[in-house]
Amino acid sequence: MVLYFSFDIENLEEHRAKSGKTKFNAEVFANKIWDENLMKIEAPDASVLIKQLNENKQKAFDKYGRKLGIAQTHYFLLQGTGIVQSVEKEYISVLLNNNNDSIKIISDFIFGNAVRDGSGLVDINNFTNMTDFNNVSIELNKKVRKEVVLQLKKSASAGMKIDFAGVAELRKDKDIPMSLSIIPIKANLSNDNKQ
Repeated sequence: MVLYFSFDIENLEEHRAKSGKTKFNAEVFANKIWDENLMKIEAPDASVLIKQLNENKQKAFDKYGRKLGIAQTHYFLLQGTGIVQSVEKEYISVLLNNNNDSIKIISDFIFGNAVRDGSGLVDINNFTNMTDFNNVSIELNKKVRKEVVLQLKKSASAGMKIDFAGVAELRKDKDIPMSLSIIPIKANLSNDNKQ
């Protein structure tokens, strides 16, 4: 008895094209999130979040934090207004409108998953591989650099009013820093610094 098996070798991309499956485009996906959803998310005022983090860390993490799986790292979306105190090489220091709290808006080394995971808009379960999932972070970080940080670095100066939104990254097993560092997703500057 003779068994005969026949098979054809086919390029994976050609096979995907024939089967109707298109290659995932992280840039298109990130642009859609950025343009259509990210600015619509409700975020707590930075001063309110900082107060809650300092008064009841566990409650603040449970209420406002987002995390992936069992990680200790949580991401917090926040917004607020304040006055630019100084423009440093890697961040812009902002005194919040309550005159007690300050934040640092990161203006260099934009990397990691804070925007992707902090937004709550990207579900890992909707991805078939980690490369595509991680590429969404890369593309969102590019948007931050191009559409927010570039303008901030050009225009920000001490004394200006700033209206911002961003994402802070905190670990449950670490102390809350005196000044939260945030990756900005929105920043509008003006010379009207009346509070």
